[in-house]
Formats: sequence, C-alpha cells, structure tokens
Amino acid sequence: MLCIMPIIGMCIDLIAPSLPAIAQGLKISNAMAKNTVSIYLLGFCLGNFFSGFLADAWGRAKIMRTALLIFTVVSAIPLVFPHIIALLLSRLLQGLAIGTASVVLRAICSDVLSPDGLIKLGPWFGTMWGFGPVFGPVLGGYLQVYFGWQAGFYFFSIVSLIICLVVWFGLPETHFNRHPLEVAHIKKNISEILHHRLFLGIAAVMGLTYSLIILFNVSGPFLIQVTLHHSPIFFGHVAFWLGVVFLLTTISIRLLLKKYSVEKLWLVNINSLFAAGIIFLCLSYFFLHSMWLIAVASAVMFLGCGAIFPISLGKGLSLFRYMAGTATAVMYLINIGITSLCAYLAGFIHVRDAFILMWLYMTFVFLVVLIYWTILRKQQ
Repeated sequence: MLCIMPIIGMCIDLIAPSLPAIAQGLKISNAMAKNTVSIYLLGFCLGNFFSGFLADAWGRAKIMRTALLIFTVVSAIPLVFPHIIALLLSRLLQGLAIGTASVVLRAICSDVLSPDGLIKLGPWFGTMWGFGPVFGPVLGGYLQVYFGWQAGFYFFSIVSLIICLVVWFGLPETHFNRHPLEVAHIKKNISEILHHRLFLGIAAVMGLTYSLIILFNVSGPFLIQVTLHHSPIFFGHVAFWLGVVFLLTTISIRLLLKKYSVEKLWLVNINSLFAAGIIFLCLSYFFLHSMWLIAVASAVMFLGCGAIFPISLGKGLSLFRYMAGTATAVMYLINIGITSLCAYLAGFIHVRDAFILMWLYMTFVFLVVLIYWTILRKQQ
C-alpha cells in the first residue's frame, strides 16, 4: 500500500519539466499549460474532502479500487486525445482519484494498526511521499528529453495499472463498523470548524507556504528552460535538490519540535523567511538572470515551507481531536484550495527573470506574515 505514496507526491513534479513542451506541442499559451497544475490541485482537494465521509459509509476497499481504476483510465486520456480540454479533464480527474486514494490509505492504516503502530508508520509515510517530489522531476526531465511530454502519462498509466491490480485482488475490506452519511451532523461539525479563527489562519498559512513550492513548479520550467535555455534534465536536477532541502527540513523540524513550542518555531521561521525574501528581492534587481540566485532563493522558500507546513498541520488538527477526520478534510480543502488558486493566478504572470519570481515569492510570504501577526500571534 505504501507504494501509492510516491505516486501521490509525483503527480505534479513528474509533469513540471514538460510544461513548456506541452504549451508548444498543443499550441496553447504558457498560462494554459500551467493550468494543468492548478486544476490537478483543485481535484486533489475535492477528493480529499469528500472521500473520507464516503469511506466511512461505504467501506475502504471499494473506494480505493475505484479511485485507482479511475486514475489508471484517466491517465491515458491525453495519450488518446492530445488536446488541451482532454488534458485538463484528465488532470482534474487524476487529482480527484489520487486525493481519494490518499485519504482512504490513511483510513486503512487506522483500521488495522494500533496507535503505536500508526506512530511508527508516520515517518514511513513521509519518506515514501517524499520520494515523489525528490525523484519525480529528475525522472520527468529524462522522460521529456527522450520520449516527449506524453511519456509522463504513459508512466502514470502503467504504474497505476500495476498498483490497481495488486490492490484489486490483494486488499481486503478493513472497515466493518459502517454508518450512513449524516449530513446534518457533518454540516454542524464543519460549521464549528469554520468559525474557529485560529484554525482558519493555520489552514491559510499552510496553503500559502505550499504555494511557494507550487510556484516554482509552474513558473520554474519556463524561466529555467525557455528564458535561461537549460534542458528539462537540468531543471529536473535543480528540482531534485530543492526536494531534498524540503525533505531534510521536515525531518529537522520534527526534532526541533521536541525542544521548542510551535509558537516559538512559527515566530522564528516566518519572520526569518520574510527577511530572507527581502534580501533575495533586492539581489534579484541586480542579478536578473542568475541561476544561482534563483536556485538558492527557491531552496530557502522550500526550506520555509518544510519548516512551517508540518508544525502547522499538527497544531491545526490538535484543535479538533474529537472530530479529527472532519478537521483534516476541511483543513486540506482550505489549504490545497488556496494553493490551487495561487497556482492559477500565478499562471497568468510571465516570469521572465529572477526579479518577477522574487516578487511572487514575497507576495505569498508577506501574506503569511500578515496572517501570523493578525491571527496566529493574537490567538496564542
């Protein structure tokens, strides 16, 4: 089951090196090609939101098999119909399917493992998911150079078909204490969550910090490959090291959390990220096409996301331990929804140099700082 996690983490990063080729091959604008990322995120957040309720009512195995089958089929749509409408539909349904699979996978583990077992499995989840953003861009770069932009969808179709067959014939049902959907009760819980100011602030911060990573995925390929004339393989290797930075930061922040409070880590990380962003913005005015500046600044943004996102997730869910499932669904709906919106808006901006990229980074970081000082800090 854990083999699903790298696919979840790879669905954006594997495609990112091919975005310029998609724009050229389908004869569409760069903004439209970038929308393949934002529409995937939209599907992912909707899949995360609805599938938890359905899995409790209908069972895990049925939902998981259906989600993986849908992902396998829709991944082949761009291969049969190489048109932008078909591609966008495929990406939306990919997001819905993989978002559903990720939620059901967590639910299955909760069914079959003890609390101690879940704690021990947590790092494995993070590590397996982390393989996607780390190795996805490298693999995507090579696939693009040697086989073209459709190769990524061949990869998704073949790998997901294998996983689907294994799950279809090897996954037993793990949830037998089913109950019907209680819409009124669900609405009551969601309403309570949406009226919690601190929770909403945390979810917004998570969405904006994750947008720093997605911004590089949608704008980086065009800046690095088209403007700076580097290959998709080069972009893939840059993204690989950025993924390593993010992964190592998430590990480090867990260790720091044993010594420092979430509030202290928020204070240091958010304000340090803002200060670093100002420095990079100033430098970018003088070094418009410096690959080193783009790489280092992006690494700091990935570091900031790796430091802020995980502790915010834990803090937000701790506010509603008595309805953790609903809180998780709402949290991901908000933060991935914000990320999808940010990716969509960023798609219309032509990032032709480091200065524009730094302005976009600073816009998101400034909003994070604003939320911290007006909501998170006051609610402590």
